[in-house]
Amino acid sequence: MAMLWRDVMNPRLTDTVSVSALPADGNTLDLDLDAIPREDTLVRVVDGTGKCVGSVKRELLEYLRGTQLPERFMAILDKIDEAVIAIDREGRIYYVNPSYTKVLGVPVGRVLGRYLQRLEPSSALLTVLKPPHRPVSEKKQLIRSINKYVSIRVYPTFLHGRFQGAMSIFTDITRLNELNQEVERISQVAEEYSRQLEAETVLKQSQVIGESKVYTNSILKAVTVAKTDAAVLLRGENGVGKEVFTRILRDNSARKDKPFITVNCSAIPETLIESELFGYEEGAFTGAKRGGSMGKFQLAQGGTLLLDEIGDMPMPMQAKLLRVLQEGEIEKLGRQKNIPVAVRIIAATNQPLEEMIRSGRFREDLYYRLNVVSIHIPPLRERGNDILLLTDHYLSVYNRKYHKDLHISGEVYQRFLAYAWPGNVRQLQNVIESVVVLSHGPVIRLEDLPEQIVAFEPLPQSSPAAPAQTAAAPPPETGTLAEEMARHERQVIAAALARFPGDRKRAMEALGLSRRTFYRKLSQHRL
Repeated sequence: MAMLWRDVMNPRLTDTVSVSALPADGNTLDLDLDAIPREDTLVRVVDGTGKCVGSVKRELLEYLRGTQLPERFMAILDKIDEAVIAIDREGRIYYVNPSYTKVLGVPVGRVLGRYLQRLEPSSALLTVLKPPHRPVSEKKQLIRSINKYVSIRVYPTFLHGRFQGAMSIFTDITRLNELNQEVERISQVAEEYSRQLEAETVLKQSQVIGESKVYTNSILKAVTVAKTDAAVLLRGENGVGKEVFTRILRDNSARKDKPFITVNCSAIPETLIESELFGYEEGAFTGAKRGGSMGKFQLAQGGTLLLDEIGDMPMPMQAKLLRVLQEGEIEKLGRQKNIPVAVRIIAATNQPLEEMIRSGRFREDLYYRLNVVSIHIPPLRERGNDILLLTDHYLSVYNRKYHKDLHISGEVYQRFLAYAWPGNVRQLQNVIESVVVLSHGPVIRLEDLPEQIVAFEPLPQSSPAAPAQTAAAPPPETGTLAEEMARHERQVIAAALARFPGDRKRAMEALGLSRRTFYRKLSQHRL
């Protein structure tokens, strides 16, 4: 708040100059006008060596000294829009301007005279109290006591060369920070939406049937990791469709035009699995064919190798596989020199590898080598409406194959939705083919299904909207296939909405539908 002499001095010495002298780096707050004779109109200004470098008019000194009183500066600070706070050497607050109250929403009476250490211990203003008393600037600081963000500039204050305390000028940037966070959130939403669109595109290109969120999330994960060379472990029950994910991983990778080799670890005898994977040289053992044989690793060179049913690999072979993955070389039977290989590994299993590790049936180090990225493929019973989509798909396939035009009754759709499907998609496919082959009428009814599905009794679900039917009531007449599907679909969605009143997100997740599909169907059924 002080004016330096060097900022106002006049280098011309044309008038009477006082014998008194002021240092060039002095300021008006340090000025003692009584020590300067009144008859002198000019006062000399000297540098650090005592050399005269200019002069200052006495009249100007009197003016500056009279206008630079603390109360005048306080009046100016009271008018600015930025918040100002000042503390003494002990951290006690002795001044805040009106904007401080506006910005922080804190009444003046709550802070004046209080120690800042108690109000805001992490304040940057307190750091300036410590030597060497240097200014501090922070673009974003959180004031925890009121949960607001501010942009601050902190300066030490001096009087007559002595340290007096510190002051801070700051601006509320809470709203700006919130807007930045919202922009970041929207960017993340846009990125997630883009990834979902990519997953949907892959689903269409790969002719994959399914739109439930739990399934498309797994597809999205596969699409993301496909672009890398990271090892992937596919987890899921038998029949869930691991081959679909394997195809997605291959077709969306940089190795899509390179070899793709599959090894079923459970189908190869333990005595042959080493030669099957690594190959052998001519004469390596009795019965070895002339010229030897290339193993699966060599055949997959530069491409992808799928180790299906990896949980069934014998323990001795697991150790050799681990060494290949670590060193990138295979040891061919009957050959002394190792052969370098570069393949992308995909492993698949339906077994609980973690339990197998604890029981000593699977190597933990191999598990971590294979499980760089784990993809869980959900069972069919968790995929909700996908069951109906798959049913219609396979019905169309086998109608064409066996030259039929069969339809499915509403009761069969309901039973399919309620059934547990222990064999997953493979079981559903086989059931559809079976009933298409054996059915004689135009409509597939409940009695046409295999015995285990007909005898299956789902857990009772109470629905207040559905009136109970008496035993004597005649069975309802069925409409067309499209009408029956639409009617049942509306009932299922309505039941989910009733189960989670006011919470459509949970209803959507329970149905296994994507957000877009869920709201499209709500509009379609006027729910």
